[in-house]
Amino acid sequence: MKRPPAIDAKTHALFLDFDGTLVDLVDDPESVALAPDRIERLQEMTERLGGALAIVSGRRIEALDRFLSPLAFAAAGVHGLERRVRPGGETRFLMAPEALDPVRDALAPTLEENRRLSLEDKGTALVLHYRTAPDLAELAKTVMHKATRDRDDLLVMEGDNIVEVHPAGMDKGRALADIMTASPFEGRIPVYLGDDTTDEFALKTVGTMGGIAIKVGTKDSVAEYRLADVADVHHWLDICGI
Repeated sequence: MKRPPAIDAKTHALFLDFDGTLVDLVDDPESVALAPDRIERLQEMTERLGGALAIVSGRRIEALDRFLSPLAFAAAGVHGLERRVRPGGETRFLMAPEALDPVRDALAPTLEENRRLSLEDKGTALVLHYRTAPDLAELAKTVMHKATRDRDDLLVMEGDNIVEVHPAGMDKGRALADIMTASPFEGRIPVYLGDDTTDEFALKTVGTMGGIAIKVGTKDSVAEYRLADVADVHHWLDICGI
């Protein structure tokens, strides 16, 4: 495992995935928590980076704010469909939730018949969870693909015990590239940490930009560097040079 190098607060910009990177994956997504000292460390790093620290997540930005309070940070939520390019700035929404109403309707019968599946409605994305029902994985994938088969404007992505649908043409890599065009990120070298399949878009983008791509865990990745798990991420954040 090739460990990542130290980074420079003056020249780098730091992008962090949330679930599986800053917090461990759990059955109930609402039960995660980050220790106060970890949030204080992120605040310290944000200040040293001049605000060039962003959380890039499949979650909504309002949820990230709740879990990371009182930290102020830039963010890309719902894989980039929500954007906040600077700490304390306004959040932009790139799609209206109503566009997914036909998919909601198509999924409803399966959810009614299989209560162990759960649907997380992010407004601009829908996530079908089967972590507590791994035997229903193929059903979850099949019903999501069927619900979106006539929608060229939508993209289905499979992640860690989830299958998610959101508008095509948007992913974490594109979100990162967009944020990198705005102050205080512009002109800096991107560093990205992420654990899931959906993070590969950002890890690849960072690689093409000459940045530092860091995969968390043991899954296949385009990333050059590795960290073992969430605990290792926090250890590295403590010694990374910022």
